[in-house]
Amino acid sequence: MTQTLKRFLALTAATLGFALPASATTYSIDYTDLWYNAPAESESGWGVNVIQQNEILFVTLFVYGADGTPRWFVGPSVGPSGGANTFSGPLYSVTGPYYGAAWTGVAATQVGSITFNFTSTSNGTLSYNVGAVTVNKNITRQVWRNNNLTGHYIGGTVSVGGACPGGVLISGEMIVTHNHPNVTMGVDFVTAAGQNGHCNYAGTYVQSGSLGAINNGSYNCTINGVANTITGTFSVSEIAASRNGFNGRFTGQDNFCAQTGFFGGVKDVFQ
Repeated sequence: MTQTLKRFLALTAATLGFALPASATTYSIDYTDLWYNAPAESESGWGVNVIQQNEILFVTLFVYGADGTPRWFVGPSVGPSGGANTFSGPLYSVTGPYYGAAWTGVAATQVGSITFNFTSTSNGTLSYNVGAVTVNKNITRQVWRNNNLTGHYIGGTVSVGGACPGGVLISGEMIVTHNHPNVTMGVDFVTAAGQNGHCNYAGTYVQSGSLGAINNGSYNCTINGVANTITGTFSVSEIAASRNGFNGRFTGQDNFCAQTGFFGGVKDVFQ
C-alpha cells in the first residue's frame, strides 16, 4: 500500500502540459459581478456593478434620488485598502450629452467615496457617501442563471498537502455531467508507474453570481484495476466557467492526506 500511495502521489499524465483556464484577475478572488442587497431579493431594484482588473475595481452604482428618479454614480479607480478583500476609492457624479445627440464629452464631479469589504467569495459590505448622506449595505452576488459544466475536458486535480509528499496530480481525459444541481466528473489518467487510473467525483453545484461552487463532494479512484484505492471528500470554490473550460479552488481529504489546490480543465476539441 505504501508503494501504491507513492505512485498515486506522483501521478502524471502522458501529456502533462494542460493548462487550467484563468479567472479574470490574478490579484484576488474575482469580484466582477452584479451585486445587490443581502439577503438576495430583499431590495430588488438597485445594484452595484463591479468590474475587476487585477487590483482595481471599476464600479457603477445605480440608485434613486430623493424624488424617486434614477441616479447613477461611478468609481473608476477603486483600489486596495488594507488587504486583498478591501477596496476604496472616490465616487463621482457624471453629466454628459443627450444619448441621441453628437458626443461632446462628459463632466465628472467627485461627490464622495465608496468602500467594499468582501467577507467571503459571495458576500460583503458596501459603504458609500454622496455629500453628507452615508449608506451602508450588506451585499451579495446576484444570480439569475446557472452555468452548466457538462462537457469533455483535458484536466483534473492538482493539489498539495503536508502529508502528501510530492503533491497530487490527476490529469487526463475528463467527462463532466451536470444536471443541476448534481455534478459528476470522471477523470482517466496514467500514473508515473504506467498504471491506468480512473477517479469519480460527485457533488452539488451552487451558483453565486458569475462564480460557482461544488459542495458536499465525494470521490473514489480505481488504480491498476483496484477499486477504491483512494476515497475521500472534496469541495471546489470560485468556479469560473466559460466556453473554453472551467477552474476553481480545490480542497480535499482522502484516506491518505488532506489537500488544497485547483480543479478544472480546458475544453477537449476532439470530442
